[in-house]
Amino acid sequence: MRVSDRTTVRNFLKYLDNAKTKTADTNERIASGNRFKRISDDVSAGTRVLRVRSDLAKTEEHYDNVKAINEQMATTETTMMSISDILVDVHSKKVIRALDDTAGEAGRNALANEIKAMREEILQFANTKYGTFYVLGGSTATAPPFTLGTNGELLYNKVSVDNILYDEINGHYYDSDSGNPIPMDDPVYADIGIGIRMQGSDVESDTAFKMSYSGLEVLGFGVNSDGISKNVYNQLAEIEKAIRANDMEKLRAYDNELVLATDKLTANLTDIGAKTNFLDTIQKGLENRIDSFNSQVNTFMGINDAEEAMNQTMNDYVLKAILQLGSNILPMSLMDYLR
Repeated sequence: MRVSDRTTVRNFLKYLDNAKTKTADTNERIASGNRFKRISDDVSAGTRVLRVRSDLAKTEEHYDNVKAINEQMATTETTMMSISDILVDVHSKKVIRALDDTAGEAGRNALANEIKAMREEILQFANTKYGTFYVLGGSTATAPPFTLGTNGELLYNKVSVDNILYDEINGHYYDSDSGNPIPMDDPVYADIGIGIRMQGSDVESDTAFKMSYSGLEVLGFGVNSDGISKNVYNQLAEIEKAIRANDMEKLRAYDNELVLATDKLTANLTDIGAKTNFLDTIQKGLENRIDSFNSQVNTFMGINDAEEAMNQTMNDYVLKAILQLGSNILPMSLMDYLR
């Protein structure tokens, strides 16, 4: 039985289209690195990929949150360390030199000027921002928490730091003159995946991560029984005045209080160091989970490089063979067009 030319051409074109389709599919898999692009291509693997990708998306969101908090805490820690370095320098170098009997008026004024500059540095550090967040501002978001009053005294959220007391029972700072709580000084908590819980509108502190620091607990507030400021900025202001006036008794009194304030700051540094280490551990664990999820996705839908390379070679061979066959059974004009 004689096969018509039309049937021959139709069969040839069918084989050619199949060969080109397989070649294109193989090239697409190699380019994308995926075995399939629709769930219907592999329902079992596709369903698992969807489940893993859902877990991956949640983990990546969790990771981004922890990373941002960790970076903010690192900024806070660096700020505290910078302030601590200044205070140590004032006590161990500047005050010691000022107490030296051989220091003349010119020398004392030079030391006082250095302390004034360092005090201004502390004010800048106290208003350090991470993004839009003041790292020592409690819940302050719109304005620098620390400013200077008309007499040069330090204010925290517009309240003189020397007039601030802490309510141990209710757990908040308040203005000793008015009795009102200090505004915008509420703690800020973040959910880092340890199961945050609420009591009404308040966060249960042991179920969340406290990511804010009040500048009052870092720089100090209130006055001692002798009326000496417990705030390091104000202490440096009085130390500067004592050095200029050659008042060694006052200098020693404020230096003693400065040492106590520095010790409290060191305790805060220890606390934030433990927090950043904790966040580092969580962040590393989340990175490992993300890597694991990506590996699972690749296992379910990733290609076998060696297998696809073999498929590519075979596809090229088949395509060339079909074209060679066509050159023997089809008119040259049609083969020239197909090529």
